[in-house]
Amino acid sequence: MIRSDPELAAAVGPRVRKSPFFDATVRAGLAAVSTYNHMWLPMSYGDTDEEYRRLTTGVSMWDVAAQRHTEVSGADADALTQLVTAVDVSGTPKGQAIYAPMVDHAGTLINDPVLLHWFDGSWRFSIADSDVRLWIAAIAHGEGLDACVRELDTATLAIQGPLAFDVTDALGWPWARELDEFAMRTGEIAGLDVAVCRSGWSSEDGVEIFLDDATTESAERLWDEVAEAGRPFDIGPGAPHATERLENTFLSYGTDTGYDADPIELGMEDTLDLDGPAFIGQDVLRRIREIGPTRRLRGVVIDGDALDTLPHPVPFEVDGDRVGLLRAANWSPRFGRNIGLVLADATCTPDTVGTVFTPAGARRAEVVDLPFAEHLAEADAS
Repeated sequence: MIRSDPELAAAVGPRVRKSPFFDATVRAGLAAVSTYNHMWLPMSYGDTDEEYRRLTTGVSMWDVAAQRHTEVSGADADALTQLVTAVDVSGTPKGQAIYAPMVDHAGTLINDPVLLHWFDGSWRFSIADSDVRLWIAAIAHGEGLDACVRELDTATLAIQGPLAFDVTDALGWPWARELDEFAMRTGEIAGLDVAVCRSGWSSEDGVEIFLDDATTESAERLWDEVAEAGRPFDIGPGAPHATERLENTFLSYGTDTGYDADPIELGMEDTLDLDGPAFIGQDVLRRIREIGPTRRLRGVVIDGDALDTLPHPVPFEVDGDRVGLLRAANWSPRFGRNIGLVLADATCTPDTVGTVFTPAGARRAEVVDLPFAEHLAEADAS
């Protein structure tokens, strides 16, 4: 369940941009939004329980145009892309994407985009919620690199869920289910040229469809075509789901991480290439790896009745001492209990028991390792 704290109405105006899909989402029953990269991001269509069911057992379609595409092109595009990402991009072929966390000079995580090596040799950062276009452009200027950095008018529509590839089959894309993870291919739909990537911000099957130079007219043609192809499979509108992503430890930049954490304390070390090509912040992260982080992102199991989605971080205490923050929490249908993420002192190892001070009151919380699936039994579906 998503509840605001308190319930507020969003003032829609020119300062926060509308997605090209916005009118289509409103007609589909859009009920809750958040801001993401200076754009409205749909959060719910009024029934988050049904949206969870559709995502985990059926198929849903998402307007995620707020995952803006920052393009890097030019003679030094490869060098610039390598410099601002904490992974080795040299072996990424055209038509392939990779997960590419970005850190600043202090080693602090500033975004965790999916990096697309586009078919023409340019690079595209499909970004989380921060202004990294400005960061990349500043680094290019400071390093004297010959590169163009710009935001594209690309609108992304995601198809997610166990029946996602039944929908892509119906769209005439039988090859979509054969794509490897993060692989891309061009396609055509409703007379529109698009790119299709096996990706999406859920643990379920699915693809993201990238529509360049999107307008309201072209985006609505794409939306309507997917909706019609998905009708036999009961497709419906949805959004990145707070519960499903928490159950599967899909980290949300800002929500789970805050804005002062490094990727090692967040448990992302395996995604980094600390001994690969040089990147900004690499030396700092190597030192943190050597001495160990002072904090760790851990899972917690929280006692008591079902919690709504946490509206803001709350204290986590052990023996009366504040040791960190509960950054996200929700009731999990999959595990039949409340689960959450705490960013806490590294001394808070699994089996540590403390208290979290939720809007519903103080609750006992036990620390567990991530991912949850390795430590918690699945709830009995019956």
